[in-house]
Amino acid sequence: MCRVLNYSLFVRDRNKYTKISECAISFNSLYNKNNIIQDDIFNVLENYVARHNMPFDMLRYPIGDAELCACTFIRQGRMFVMINSSLPLSKQIFAAAHELYHIYCYFEENDPILLQSGSILESDTIDEEAKEIEDMAANAFAAILLAPKDRLDEQTDVYNLSYKNISVQTVLKIMDIFAIPYKAAVLRLLEEDKIDIKAARMLLQIDVTEIAKQMELTGKALRWQEIPNNFIRFGSLSELMYNVEQFEAARDERLESDKIRLDEIVKSLRKQCGNVYGS
Repeated sequence: MCRVLNYSLFVRDRNKYTKISECAISFNSLYNKNNIIQDDIFNVLENYVARHNMPFDMLRYPIGDAELCACTFIRQGRMFVMINSSLPLSKQIFAAAHELYHIYCYFEENDPILLQSGSILESDTIDEEAKEIEDMAANAFAAILLAPKDRLDEQTDVYNLSYKNISVQTVLKIMDIFAIPYKAAVLRLLEEDKIDIKAARMLLQIDVTEIAKQMELTGKALRWQEIPNNFIRFGSLSELMYNVEQFEAARDERLESDKIRLDEIVKSLRKQCGNVYGS
């Protein structure tokens, strides 16, 4: 996990990190009013795309490939964001914030890459390392957005947190407050000068089993490690099908056929979901 520091934008390119930080702060002020976001990130993302008048659907369903966390793509003028719902909730939240950076670049910086090839977020980018500068920037943006400096300072005072001789349990408290993964919490403390590089290395060297054990013992951040069972959302599809039915805009046979097909897909995903949870 210590390799995380080598692939942190804060460590690799401080000037670019400063620019990304300014973007995240500005975005937070405009679209979130500086609230602590947590799992409201999905609504923040959807609202941001809606403000740019682009049709949008967020898809959240379990994927058999544990390496694939999220992706964003545009088809026929509609934007889709897919989140792997077999991930712990904190990683789904971080993945959504990461994808939001790519969407932000598309809208605000007229970056055509998203339109041309989309984006794919793999587990290594969250769990271990982001090798591309663009993904380092997206990770930095996501972490700053989810745990902004002002709120970090505020919550430090509220909970009287001390970062001297910092322990895993203090990091877990930050994770619990902001719903971010362990690595992101350590990096945010380093970025805001709450801890030094030596402390960051020490925290990042702690084995994941020990971190999980401390979560179980204290209950801190445990709620964000849960994987919502059978969570399947197909964006606005169900709403659209309901509207079609209400306005009798399709033949009964076609509507019934579509319902059956959708039910088959959901059952298949839930079966897959069961295999993921049972593994």
